Amino acid sequence: MGKIILSIITIFLIIPFASPAQVPRLVHYQGTLNNDDGTSFTGTTDLQFTVFSSLKSEKSLWSEVHKDIEISNGSYEVFLGSQNPLNLSYYEYFLEVKAENVNSNSARTMIVGSGYNFRLKFLFAAYTVVWVAISIYLVSISRRQKKLIADLETLAKVK
Repeated sequence: MGKIILSIITIFLIIPFASPAQVPRLVHYQGTLNNDDGTSFTGTTDLQFTVFSSLKSEKSLWSEVHKDIEISNGSYEVFLGSQNPLNLSYYEYFLEVKAENVNSNSARTMIVGSGYNFRLKFLFAAYTVVWVAISIYLVSISRRQKKLIADLETLAKVK
């Protein structure tokens, strides 16, 4: 009975890691956008976000376009990775933002991802290992307890 319970617990703990689906890797980004005269832009526009490994790199590592972004008083916010999966590690990168029909001052900005956001699956794996170890320990205690009870019953019969 203990082996069956242990097997069921193990299966339920391991199945989520075997599935190809992952938690989306999203980065919340807030930016500002100005008109050519320097005043804050208000309206709707398309924004293209591109990530590079350095300030001067010409080869992009990742890119996506967000269409019809509402911009109020020059401020906007988006979730990078919502249109195109963001498969980058947590090292430093440089983000370039370009806006359609608006002066976006496409200077690159350094962004640094949070390591714990992108390495969360390792935390879940460690959590699973701990629970499997606890389950095995509990099953072994149960077996020892059954053996001890059987030994006590045998001793009681002998007396």
